[in-house]
Amino acid sequence: MALNLEFGELRLSRFIKSCWRRGRNGSGAWMALALVATTMRVLRYVSRRKPRIVHKRQLLPGQSVRIDHLQRKQSGTR
Repeated sequence: MALNLEFGELRLSRFIKSCWRRGRNGSGAWMALALVATTMRVLRYVSRRKPRIVHKRQLLPGQSVRIDHLQRKQSGTR
């Protein structure tokens, strides 16, 4: 699946570069397509999931970590 994502990004990147090149040569339709594709790429980058850090602490030698998984309530809310 990651390989498909890489090929998709490569194709999208080549497509956007091609659109920008054709748009700079005077084609308004290609320039509009380049703007839309670039905007979509930026929005996808900005809206990607970011890891959530719940607790952070430095361990000293001899200390250990215990991780517990708490069950979520089944009421449908997060």
